[in-house]
Amino acid sequence: MVEAANVTALRGLLRRSRGGQRGFTLLELVAGITVLALVAGGFAASVALGFRTVALARQRQTAADLATARLEHLRSVPYNQIAVSPAPVHSTDATNPDYYVTTDGTGYDIDGSGTVEPLVVDAMAGGVLHLEDPVQVGATVMEIYQYVTWVDDATIAGTEDYKRVTVIVRYKAPSVNGVNRLVRASSFFGIGVVTIGATTTTGAGSTTSVAPTTSTMAATTTTSASPCPGDTDAPTGSFALNGTTSAEAGFTAGANVTVSLTFSDPCAPISGRLSNDLGVSWGTWFVHDAENPTVSWALSDGDGTKSVVLQVADGVNNTATTSEAQIILDSTAPTVPGTLTRTVSCSGVNRTVDLTWVASTDTNLRGYRVYRSTDGVTWAALVTTTSTTASDTHKKSLDSVRFYVVGYDKAGNESAPTNVISLNKNQCS
Repeated sequence: MVEAANVTALRGLLRRSRGGQRGFTLLELVAGITVLALVAGGFAASVALGFRTVALARQRQTAADLATARLEHLRSVPYNQIAVSPAPVHSTDATNPDYYVTTDGTGYDIDGSGTVEPLVVDAMAGGVLHLEDPVQVGATVMEIYQYVTWVDDATIAGTEDYKRVTVIVRYKAPSVNGVNRLVRASSFFGIGVVTIGATTTTGAGSTTSVAPTTSTMAATTTTSASPCPGDTDAPTGSFALNGTTSAEAGFTAGANVTVSLTFSDPCAPISGRLSNDLGVSWGTWFVHDAENPTVSWALSDGDGTKSVVLQVADGVNNTATTSEAQIILDSTAPTVPGTLTRTVSCSGVNRTVDLTWVASTDTNLRGYRVYRSTDGVTWAALVTTTSTTASDTHKKSLDSVRFYVVGYDKAGNESAPTNVISLNKNQCS
């Protein structure tokens, strides 16, 4: 009724204008302004809704891109490292994706419908980080949850046929007053399985965070023949432990050593992991690079003989554990040699100095280094010896000649220096 009256009033205004009337009544002016306000208000609301829809779509796309990127990254991880770390823990908050982890932490409801699959967890070597929080892109703050579960394929014997990786990105959307929304992606991982793409689904708000009615967890995959058909042999080769610089073979002065590897296998990639306790616990898996076949490794604490074993695997998870390699960790320097003494004699323009000192003590003592300076500032190693004596012949006209001795061991540790012997120009006694 009001809109009809407004339209009638507006028509009257137009008729009066054509009829040469001189002005508008107050009622007509109010009616005209009301019509214009209604039109402008509707347009403004439509524009605001459009901006909000675009902003929400961008936020959702960002979350979806992150989920897909995580799956793409995991395709480069060796299959035996496709395991979650640390282990997910059940949450009592129904809006948290961890709500669908079983209370004992051994399974995960993949779609919220009660379809529970066993979690694949490896606290030591797992290459799939369970939770990354926060992740911020622009004004959007996100949490990334990742789960790895075993899939039982009825067409394949056994129960652990291949793995499912599920990535859930939970983000607060400022465009909808900070309400939590979800994007999830899922893919199958297996030996000989090539993933073409993964479906992504969204859930709006805290009340439908993982609602099965709005999500489909199946991924689009295609299965190819095994990359190494008939391969049942593990990689072959050997490895060695290399100590710190200046250490003899089989010794190191520091716990951080370099491991040299020489392995081959027709089914790449070759990966490996090391253990300081004969396989009771293992380090993180690494990929063996034939172009740069070394990795760093930290030995257990404390001096003594250290035993290290290596486990290797090929591209289809054929594994083998090597025999142990040993190295002696010696971080203790020898004791300072006893008092350094000398005898001096001259012959013509030359002078001969005979040096004597008391032996150092050290479990792995190798010998002694005699250092000399001819300017009192710069020192250089004059001689290395296993005895406790040394001699030096030089010009007696030198202004200043000085000597000291250190002990050194097989790991390359040097003792503190002895006392310094000093001789002046032309001194012959």
